[in-house]
Amino acid sequence: MALSKNKAWYNKAYISVSVESGTEIQLRAKTTSLKISGGNYDTEGIETFGGKIKRVGPREDLEIGFDGIATSHQDFDWIFHGLTSSTGSSITSSTVRDYRVSILWTDQASITTATSAITTASEAYREIYAEANMVSLEKSMDADNHLTAAMNFKLAYTDDTGGVNFKKEYSDTTNTLAAVTGYTSTTKF
Repeated sequence: MALSKNKAWYNKAYISVSVESGTEIQLRAKTTSLKISGGNYDTEGIETFGGKIKRVGPREDLEIGFDGIATSHQDFDWIFHGLTSSTGSSITSSTVRDYRVSILWTDQASITTATSAITTASEAYREIYAEANMVSLEKSMDADNHLTAAMNFKLAYTDDTGGVNFKKEYSDTTNTLAAVTGYTSTTKF
């Protein structure tokens, strides 16, 4: 299956973040850039008396970075400080929590979050990353510009059972994508 019928929607993304056992929140920022990296590995040839053998190294951690013009800095701050929701008017504590980051590209008009279901009349591509921690949040502003924020999530390639911490899925006009289930300690996707 190829996503090729309507390429105009590829430059729009829905980004949702959920704390484990919490509510899925659609980020309210005007995201200006997205970068996903990591998961790479190396191989090494090891000489033996019987000939060369190949050793495959471990996978690198995955990193997801967003730059955006914030319409509500609550969205960034509550995640960085490990809160379970973006409500409230002050942050007085900080902890490290696991989050799920979902990114959806689609031409379906009725979408409200990156975890929404996709019908057969639409195309979509979704990436979901679980057990992610927001490891950095940087805000900046120039005198003639907007207040911006750069946030970075980091996660291990696999969990402690060896299962991957990501899922990638797509649909074209011949199949559907189900809505993503709630993120809990036993359900990533």
